[in-house]
Amino acid sequence: MNELEASEASVGKWCVIGAGPSGLTALKNLLSLGIDAECLEREDDVGGNWWFGSAASAVLESTRLISSARLTEYADFRMPRDWPAHPTHSQCLEYLRDYARHFGLVPFIRTHSEVVRVEPAGDGRPGWIVDVAGRGRSWYEGVVIATGHNREPRFPTIASGFAGVRLHACDYKSPTIPVAIAGKRVLVIGGGNSGCDIAVECSRHAVATWHSTRRGYHVVPRFLLGRPSDLRNERLLRMGAPLWLRRVLSLGAIDRAIGLPHRHGLPRPDHRLWETHPVINDAIYERIDAGAIRPAGDVDRFEGDAAIFADGSRERFDVVIFATGYRATMPFIDVESLGGAIPGTDGVPDLFMHLLHPVRDDIAVAGLIQPDSGQWGITDVQAQLVARMAVARRRGGHALAWLHRRRAAGWRRGPIRYVDSPRHLLEVEHHSYRRAVSRLVAGMDRRLRATSRLPAAVGCLPAAVGCLPAAVGCRRGPPGRG
Repeated sequence: MNELEASEASVGKWCVIGAGPSGLTALKNLLSLGIDAECLEREDDVGGNWWFGSAASAVLESTRLISSARLTEYADFRMPRDWPAHPTHSQCLEYLRDYARHFGLVPFIRTHSEVVRVEPAGDGRPGWIVDVAGRGRSWYEGVVIATGHNREPRFPTIASGFAGVRLHACDYKSPTIPVAIAGKRVLVIGGGNSGCDIAVECSRHAVATWHSTRRGYHVVPRFLLGRPSDLRNERLLRMGAPLWLRRVLSLGAIDRAIGLPHRHGLPRPDHRLWETHPVINDAIYERIDAGAIRPAGDVDRFEGDAAIFADGSRERFDVVIFATGYRATMPFIDVESLGGAIPGTDGVPDLFMHLLHPVRDDIAVAGLIQPDSGQWGITDVQAQLVARMAVARRRGGHALAWLHRRRAAGWRRGPIRYVDSPRHLLEVEHHSYRRAVSRLVAGMDRRLRATSRLPAAVGCLPAAVGCLPAAVGCRRGPPGRG
């Protein structure tokens, strides 16, 4: 019996790759609908990006959520009500591990299981062959890739010209790790949340800190009028306020709270509020006003230890930190196996709603989105759709044909048109995106129930989000979670 034949015990099982926030909810939703599944995790415990200090993590020692707990948490597992509005990375890790234990996922997670190759089974056979380092090849009925999109750091082409210490944001952990910032001249490149957080932190330790951005950005404080700013916006969304009105009200509140960019000597943004991923920061304007951060324009090139800026100015630096994002790569699978790449990108798969293969019903990529608010609850809804697709694929009926038609028709991106840049390739407006996926879940539920294909027990999630069997999905969290 060869190695692949010996793996026949895996027939009928789905494989989830990655035990971070997206992988955990994918595993839970598959199991809850009676789909046999296991999760393969490279590290020795769950948590993904939120396990600070692991090889999978890109967070800083000082990282906390920029979205509020209420708009980040899973719908059926609340964060403790005595936690801060924006939990720390250690609290996020605790929450994810509590989630895995609460829903009984731990026995289905295989740690120390690095996936090195995923490919179609071939020879007319459905499913996928998954090759795990040290474990060999196994056949799975379906695969959910949930490895995130912070895997491969993106450096600008000019980066190699710098002769000093060069770091990517994912390598920077604190003012002392991996390099002591104290007494150094530091340049931080990148205007996103990581770039702003690192610039603020370095400005408290370095002898001088410059912050280079390509354009002006809108900055939003964590709180507006005493409440998390994303919850303020969420209320307007639920009231059906038009986008222009939400912009007017939000800009007025931001101006009163921390001021708009031009009030701090910064260029006015060349785009409207929310047309770039929101920068959530309470301290960067304060540090700029104090002279601790020196704003700078784009870097044209490096010469030795000097940066030559686009305006012709020149400054010497000891350390340059590139907060320039990541490439959305999945090195263990060919992009053609996912339906091909988005034209003009470096291999980003062209998926329906950044989630489903254009035609295949046995593979999905969960969490390959960048929402303008919390993500975990959205990936939970994604996972509900994938689990229903898995049920429909096994048991037939017209639900699968309906989902095929919806994919063929394409999807509307939502009301906001984002700045054309690699940073916004996966950006989605959270409210409209979640609503669109929830409608697909509800549509699948109706068609599966019509043919009595869903499990008989019905859980307690809202109908627009979907239902789970009572044995798995009806708990709102362990004691003390509200």
